[in-house]
Amino acid sequence: MKKIISALLIAILAVTLAACGKTDVKETASQTLQDFKIGYLASTGHILYFIAKEKGYFEEEGLNAELVLFNNSGEGITAVSTGKLDAGSFGTPAPLIYISKGNPITIIGGQMSQGHALVTKPERVQEFSDLKNFKGKTIATIRLATGDIVFRQGLIDLGLSPKEDVKFTEMESAAAAIEAVKNGMADAAVVWTPFRKTAEAQGLSIVKYSPEIPGFENHPCCRQIANSTAVKEHPDKYEAFLRALIKAYRYYKTDQDGSIEILSKYVNIDKKVLKEETYGKYVESNPDPNKPAVKDFYRYMKSVGYIDKDVDLDRNIDTSIYKNALAALLAKEPSDPIFLKLQADFKE
Repeated sequence: MKKIISALLIAILAVTLAACGKTDVKETASQTLQDFKIGYLASTGHILYFIAKEKGYFEEEGLNAELVLFNNSGEGITAVSTGKLDAGSFGTPAPLIYISKGNPITIIGGQMSQGHALVTKPERVQEFSDLKNFKGKTIATIRLATGDIVFRQGLIDLGLSPKEDVKFTEMESAAAAIEAVKNGMADAAVVWTPFRKTAEAQGLSIVKYSPEIPGFENHPCCRQIANSTAVKEHPDKYEAFLRALIKAYRYYKTDQDGSIEILSKYVNIDKKVLKEETYGKYVESNPDPNKPAVKDFYRYMKSVGYIDKDVDLDRNIDTSIYKNALAALLAKEPSDPIFLKLQADFKE
């Protein structure tokens, strides 16, 4: 009888210890995750965030990531600069405006590149295929959209003045710009993904994609930004963030159907359109910061009149975070072709 009781006590003790052990592991695991708030827009260009969240890459890298939806770039950038967000992606032009005004913003990585287009009525495509023919015409645009700067600078490079030779009518949204062309208020409009496809669905045609403008072959669209002080004080946390995005990029490159399935949870558009505007012509999501292109973009923004001062962008673009994140992943998977291609591109 004593042996039976002893055996039962040992069994109960073992179960209790095992249960306690499991609880401790969970608690320890949850405590090791650092809270990390990420600002985003409901856009195809933010697909790397969605993949990293849904596939658990943020958690793998020790981050308890919360995605915070914003309706416009200005609110998001302000939240980053004031420390309410740990990171976010809100275009390239808007962050550069904030940087030019002395706000503590640092660019640490990339998001979407290219992705913009000029649209018009089908019967006018050939007329406007040469941008010189826009002299005296009206272009509907959204102020500080990436494509807005690209096409303004494209006209300048052809000897036209965006202020005197071409009229730019600033609209509230890409949808409003499309409508302006349809009702004759504008001759063409600047739009971006997925509105390129929306414009075609509404009877318009693409005149030019933004990378078809000479000098803009691989221009940035959205960059990863963070508070400058936070980046300096917590580089490890931001390297973890970019490691998760690099893993997401690998998934994005190797599983299109899975990526679109994830994207459809965040962007309420037909999956066929999502796929065409995520993997279609002249658009890519890539975590590389692409520092030279960002510097070029700052120069273009001065040229078109959006920025009136010079700043030392080396203080506001930190490529070491991305470099270290990629190196850490390659140390574990030195033969991974996606990681190796990113490394080669970064060095170039």
